[in-house]
Amino acid sequence: MEKQPKAPMEERGSSVIMRFATTTGILAVSVVVLAILFFHTIRGDIFQGAFQAPLKEWSATIAGHIGYDISKAQAVAKTHRIGVIVWSEDGGTYAFGPNGEPIESAELLKHTSRYRKIEVHIQHATGHGGDDMNRHYTFMLDREEFDDDRTPLLLGLIFLLLFTIGLAYVMQVSLLKPLKWLRSGVDAVSEGDFTTKVPVVRNDEIGKVARAFNQMTSRVQQMMDDRERLLADVSHELRSPLARMKVALELLPEGDKRDAIAQDIREMESLTNALLEREQMRTRIQAGIQTEGDRAKIETINLIALVGDVIDTFHNAPPGIDLIVPPQSLEIEGDRALVKILIQNLVDNAVKFSLADSDPVEVILSQTDKGIQIVVTDDGPGIPDDQVEKVFEPFVKLNPARGHRVGYGLGLNLCQRIVQAQGGSIEIQRREARGTKVIVTL
Repeated sequence: MEKQPKAPMEERGSSVIMRFATTTGILAVSVVVLAILFFHTIRGDIFQGAFQAPLKEWSATIAGHIGYDISKAQAVAKTHRIGVIVWSEDGGTYAFGPNGEPIESAELLKHTSRYRKIEVHIQHATGHGGDDMNRHYTFMLDREEFDDDRTPLLLGLIFLLLFTIGLAYVMQVSLLKPLKWLRSGVDAVSEGDFTTKVPVVRNDEIGKVARAFNQMTSRVQQMMDDRERLLADVSHELRSPLARMKVALELLPEGDKRDAIAQDIREMESLTNALLEREQMRTRIQAGIQTEGDRAKIETINLIALVGDVIDTFHNAPPGIDLIVPPQSLEIEGDRALVKILIQNLVDNAVKFSLADSDPVEVILSQTDKGIQIVVTDDGPGIPDDQVEKVFEPFVKLNPARGHRVGYGLGLNLCQRIVQAQGGSIEIQRREARGTKVIVTL
């Protein structure tokens, strides 16, 4: 069985920062829970255990002071605001509440959640030569009076821990922020923008990667510019020889050889014109519409009328063209010459790649929430899904066996540049049966 490739990281999980945030949140919850557990454990087992022995000694001293004098038991209860129960060997039981009032012992004992109970067993001498008498003392200490409220301390501890974790998280995110810039730069480069530069704010490993990325994009952009300049220069230099060849051609006698040479010269002239138009378009996109001459070319364009004029030039071309327009007028601001080239290329592609049995080409104009749309649909061989992005690259021609035999591979590249100059978008979709749909939004 063929091993399937792993899915990209973006499809298999969240970003590194999201994972880091999740881990930090789990760490914060764990630290808070452990802090509460350890706080109560230490306070209950260690602190209270440390107080237990002194309380026993204090209780034994108070019990010895009370002795047989029950009035002293009542005074101790009132003075120290504690419950006192005295059990005598002879069966007598005396109990006093925190205010010194006589009370049933059972009444005191049932409030175990409110009181801390300390029991002391003492054997008293009667002093008359008789047997010693055992007495059992129970002191009920009010927890609210006895225990200090440590809740603010616990809350302060939790706040300090969370603040420390939050500060560490902010610092870690700031350290990872250059990765987001680098990711954005990679996305821009993948879309063909080699002018992208990412900020270099540190000299660590991430900073070195960012610096290397900027150097790479600069070199690639330089290579692309050199290639474009070479093509433009060659195309420009070819114009003069072509003009001389056309003049010389007029001196040849008519015949098949002259027609073949004339056809070759027309193809070469068409290619050089396409290359020069593409270079002019590239220069304008890079420089932006800044000069007075460029701004003078911007005008209000009646798109329906312009598309109608372009379609009229294809009135005899099979399989025909159907134009569908809305009832209202559609107007855009732009360079009329460039928009006309855009529409001509789209319609020419649709007609050129239609088959003998293809339905007519459809050109649909509409107003949408995103802007004005131009949709050109053909019934040709279509474009494979894995080739959709490649057709926008210059000189890309698809498989001739599928009907892609004509053209120079510059039409859609030029269309993309014109749409970018207009601030719009262009998208290619494959139809279910066959054919291609091109959607331009201006």
